[in-house]
Amino acid sequence: MSHPLLIGIDGGGTTCRGAALYGGKRVTRAVPGANATSDFDGAVAAVRAVVQALAEALDLPVERLAQAPAYLGMAGVVDARVAERLRRALPFARVVIEEDRRASVVDALAARDGAVAVIGTGSFLARQTGGAMRFLGGHGLALGDEASGAWLGREALAATLRVSEGWGAGSDLTRGLWDEMGGRSGIVAFATRARSRDLAELAPGVVAAAEGGDAQAVDLITRGAGYIAGALTALGWQSGEALCLTGGLGPVYAGALPTAMRAALTKPQGAAPDGALALAGRMAEGCLP
Repeated sequence: MSHPLLIGIDGGGTTCRGAALYGGKRVTRAVPGANATSDFDGAVAAVRAVVQALAEALDLPVERLAQAPAYLGMAGVVDARVAERLRRALPFARVVIEEDRRASVVDALAARDGAVAVIGTGSFLARQTGGAMRFLGGHGLALGDEASGAWLGREALAATLRVSEGWGAGSDLTRGLWDEMGGRSGIVAFATRARSRDLAELAPGVVAAAEGGDAQAVDLITRGAGYIAGALTALGWQSGEALCLTGGLGPVYAGALPTAMRAALTKPQGAAPDGALALAGRMAEGCLP
């Protein structure tokens, strides 16, 4: 990366992480994030906040950073219309804005062939071969996000309601959620107004319950791992290819995957916003397809 100043931003739905490279000095900062589709104003505010934090870390004016080549991988940029709307709302003079999936793959795999399952508040999977990427998922909780934190929270509440109606055996997890939410009416009211991030706040409790052997929680982790395995197969993943589980919840599913997938697990090459900054460098050099 020979350009004097580069900006890379990984704008997730929960956390917006930014990195800047200036004169050989690399700084990173993080602020609360937002999905550009479901909370456009929040996503703009998050980018502005992380750029301000980077400027302060480098002791540069924000206007100087706004002139640098910038790559933004943003949750919720589902099409060119959303990307263009963001571009108009932000101060960057030279910027590439797209969904956060490519940056996440570069974080995990760099240039290696292999696959990655990114499991956080939402989820998606990808496979990289010869530099080409193919993606699966990442369409939001209403249409997918299986195995994600939001999915775990929603499914745990759904299981709690089923148990209350006599379908399946209760567990500490379902009893705890029933009491915490105030029974059926409380669960339904919460789910009606809950955003993905609200449902994802229930995920740590599900994971902890599964680690303690709670049958309902173990079933959810098993189902999530089954989705990941099926998606990897659909992507054409081959035994022996590198496989990374990333995001806040990715590693949770490692032990529940099939044997060949467990054997292929490898540590990510980096972490957000490493991929975004690397892509900013490619952009500055004119080689970002």
